[in-house]
Amino acid sequence: MPSIAVDYVLFDLDGTLVSSTDAAEQAWLKLCEKYNVDYNTLSQVSHGSRTEEILAKFFPDVDNTNNQAVKEFELSIANDYMDIVCLVPGSADLLISLDRPTGSLPGEVFHHRKWAVVTSGSPWVAHAWFDNLLKSIKKPEVFITAFDVAKGKPDPAGYALATEQLKKVWNDDRKEVNTVVFEDAPVGVKAGKANGSIVVALTSTYDKELLFDAGADYVVEDLTQICLRSNKTNETVLIITDPLDRDGDDDEDNDDDFDDEEEDDNND
Repeated sequence: MPSIAVDYVLFDLDGTLVSSTDAAEQAWLKLCEKYNVDYNTLSQVSHGSRTEEILAKFFPDVDNTNNQAVKEFELSIANDYMDIVCLVPGSADLLISLDRPTGSLPGEVFHHRKWAVVTSGSPWVAHAWFDNLLKSIKKPEVFITAFDVAKGKPDPAGYALATEQLKKVWNDDRKEVNTVVFEDAPVGVKAGKANGSIVVALTSTYDKELLFDAGADYVVEDLTQICLRSNKTNETVLIITDPLDRDGDDDEDNDDDFDDEEEDDNND
């Protein structure tokens, strides 16, 4: 079982923490049918991209003045398709565990979050997920949406901004820090790698081959395969259980790798 040690953890939202892919696809399909746009072509680039960019590219006749079209579209995902939206397995448990120091007493949490959300969605739909599905977690202090950056993924601007804001929250004056990005789309994987992050990709939206091709360091099915080994103020160590192998099989040597790592730790 490989493990990674980082300072901060960065999450995409749709398709990574919240399983909203089917809802988004239904909303895009409905819009494509209305404007006679080829859905298959649109679907190749829509996941992980900003709604305003997809609207401008495929629906140039739609009036998006003051982002009104973006607001209407994304609110329709949250309001009209809630019956097919759910949490990605393991997401709530992982977020809760990231708030707790190793060996903490019941109810004890860090004074600040060590994790952030970086989404291509607008504030309306992004906040909606934390107002309902993730309301027990509550929004993190660092929450980057499509409106906070000039360029969307695969540009690393969102992840770079989140990293800088987390450093500010933690009074971290180091120039370089270690981060891990959790993503479900190739454009997001590319953004994470461009940010200098380790990237763990989920197959909730795309096949693993596309995620590996985009540069993912690890690929898993969902967040139940991610757990904490230790969580301290200056370091978070995550364990990845049974990551998918690029050639088609799970990592058969995971247990041996982990045993070797623990033996090395004991010898230090």
